[in-house]
Amino acid sequence: MIREDNDRQYNKTRIKPFRRTGPLDAYIYEQGADKEDVEEVQDNVVIKHILTVSKENKENIMHVFTDGACPGNGKRNANAAWGALLVSDNGYIVLDRFSGAIPLSESQTNQRAELTALLRGLEVAEKQLAQDTTLKKIQIWSDSQYSINCASVWGPTWKSRGWKKQGGEIQHLDLIRVLVEKTQSLAFKIEYKWLKGHKGGDSQRVFPWMFNHQVDALANSALR
Repeated sequence: MIREDNDRQYNKTRIKPFRRTGPLDAYIYEQGADKEDVEEVQDNVVIKHILTVSKENKENIMHVFTDGACPGNGKRNANAAWGALLVSDNGYIVLDRFSGAIPLSESQTNQRAELTALLRGLEVAEKQLAQDTTLKKIQIWSDSQYSINCASVWGPTWKSRGWKKQGGEIQHLDLIRVLVEKTQSLAFKIEYKWLKGHKGGDSQRVFPWMFNHQVDALANSALR
């Protein structure tokens, strides 16, 4: 969303970015915010514009796309799985694929699937950074605002409070603890990127949504 105003002095139109400041904007939450319902009502919310990386003055970076799948979420017959893709920035080529089902000993929910996907993606990034010291950054993409916030916004706050939060227990704490620790240890080498998932039209051929579609299919293929 943008606003325009005429600059008569220079006889041209200036484009000013307009940033939403509503409660669902995950990238402007203040530390300590507990808004875990954000994932359920994310339609029509723009967190930030996602642009392809310019071919000029481009850093040596890579991308990891993650997604969870859980048909029947919240029901007794729910079935959860995760997927992750390692993608080059040069030519946007899929270098590797990772996927798996959520163990039956764990809760079969959408949130756990998304958290597991993000954690596995973070582990892929961690390994890649260790192998290639020329890498400047790895961008980790997810369509789950909940997972990104657990790793980088709410999680650090809960950690500072002794892993406690206002209003009750922290769900999936076993995953969130590891996510926060790894995120903090790789703070200057990774960047979380949210994108609205399952975008239709030509998005299946456009970066980054093309890989959101692919990783969604990968996660669903890992379902039991």
